[in-house]
Amino acid sequence: MKFHFPFVLASLLLALQANAQPYPSKPVRLISGPGPDIAARIVANQLSPRWGQQIIAETLTAASGKVAAEAVQKAKADGYTLLNATSSFQISRALGINSIDVVEDLTPIVMTNVLPFILVTSSQAPFKTIAELVANAKSAPLRLNYASGGNGTLPHLAAETFKAMSKTELVHVPFKTADQAALSVASGQVEIMFTSYPVVKGLVESGKLRILATTGAKRMDALPDVPSMMELGFSDFNFVSWTCLFAPIGTSPLIVSKIQADVKEALKTEELKRQYKQLGFEFPGEEHLDEKLGPFLKRDSIKLNTLLKSSQIRID
Repeated sequence: MKFHFPFVLASLLLALQANAQPYPSKPVRLISGPGPDIAARIVANQLSPRWGQQIIAETLTAASGKVAAEAVQKAKADGYTLLNATSSFQISRALGINSIDVVEDLTPIVMTNVLPFILVTSSQAPFKTIAELVANAKSAPLRLNYASGGNGTLPHLAAETFKAMSKTELVHVPFKTADQAALSVASGQVEIMFTSYPVVKGLVESGKLRILATTGAKRMDALPDVPSMMELGFSDFNFVSWTCLFAPIGTSPLIVSKIQADVKEALKTEELKRQYKQLGFEFPGEEHLDEKLGPFLKRDSIKLNTLLKSSQIRID
């Protein structure tokens, strides 16, 4: 009998495709670290019914996310183990805490949200605008303090960026947690603080804190009446945190594309929009999506590395 190899190969491929199970055909493990896993759980709640599969969200915070990233890096590249990571991951790598590069050592899939920061002060503070704050700081260098939830955190870097752009001298007062730092500002012990909206929402609504500005490229959906730093003359002040999903190297492009498409559809739902607005989350821009994501993450990593070096930040 004479076999025609191209015909046999084509038949074999068709048979394999017919027997292949669509993704996902079993529960998906979604590992978060470092940082909170709230974004992962919100997105998982939207994807799970779409996929007809359970998404098991877990958080591995040890070693500033290194344990979480290694668990995904070593997992089978089949799309059933994913990493939910924030830009804090890039900081821990720049500081030598974490050896994994999420861009080079993992496969970036999709950005799920952007989180701008806000600049707050006590409602009793003498300055009510950024211009008044800068003038106050320049009138008495090293008199004004700023709080943060710790050395090397993103809000710490946002404050260092503000110092450099405004040409002011401010003294850093780190606390163990962002909540403690916020209370110190509300009480007037420390003058200002960059933080995320969820951390201080209660203090703002109770009138104990005043928001002076936000740090994104535009006004936040949750705070439409608060100007951005860019509006106020700080033209390059676009400082935000991001959250992305990553997969092991070698994951099928078809699986990556499916996750991208399904996450984009999830981001359009009214329930997710409502939750994002409550938390101060913003939606990814065009520069964050698909094939643009990897290059964006590389640029952001370089930006954070440069800032850490220029600020001479060290982890105690």
